[in-house]
Amino acid sequence: MLSVASKQYWVKHWQQSGFEIAPLHHPIRVWIESEVPEATHNQSCFEIGCYPGKFLAIFGDKGYQLNGIDLYKNTKDLLPLWLNKNKYSIGKFIEDDFLKYKNINHFDYVCSFGFIEHFQNLDNVIKKHVDITKQNGTIMVDVPNLKSPIYHLLYRIFEPETISNHNLSTLNLDKIKKSFIEHHCYIKTATYSGYFYFRFVTKTNKLSQKIEKIINFFRPIFELFPRSFYQRYIIVSAIKD
Repeated sequence: MLSVASKQYWVKHWQQSGFEIAPLHHPIRVWIESEVPEATHNQSCFEIGCYPGKFLAIFGDKGYQLNGIDLYKNTKDLLPLWLNKNKYSIGKFIEDDFLKYKNINHFDYVCSFGFIEHFQNLDNVIKKHVDITKQNGTIMVDVPNLKSPIYHLLYRIFEPETISNHNLSTLNLDKIKKSFIEHHCYIKTATYSGYFYFRFVTKTNKLSQKIEKIINFFRPIFELFPRSFYQRYIIVSAIKD
């Protein structure tokens, strides 16, 4: 199960990122905080594609033991160092390919935010999520809504490499739900989420910043369309039966 995203893509994607929790208004943070209760009895969370930890830290605030895996360099060294500074409960961080890694542990929450859409075989990737989840545990995943007519057109024009580094066939709400159900989970949440927002993934120059501001100025117009056209994410949470 090779990734459609190149190593260079991820280097560009994360090279400007610092270690900080996602902002309060971020749609994924809002989703996590609304669905995930405070931890009890040493409950654990495992994030797949965890670098740089901006969503994992939300689980830390709720008292979960934090674990994760990512191919990105410094995942097993710098990421837990930052999380430790925030006095979170730290488990194990692995710098490896999740789809090849053999993990015998099981977790109360298994999550990935922007991971599954970079691979060809959606069912196999979902199964790997389910396999490391405890019975009655929760899996939470999101994918960008790049297949919507609005976002797809914008990225085709301004940053086509973002499209080429995603498997667009996985960006389908019904397909993700179906895969979880086939792997003996029941669906808790499955919807579109987030206000309209365009941002460059790999470009940080001043021209790119100006283009972002101009496009986002037209947010009220884009939000006249159906939610599936303008909302930024597809989000699904499922319970392992």
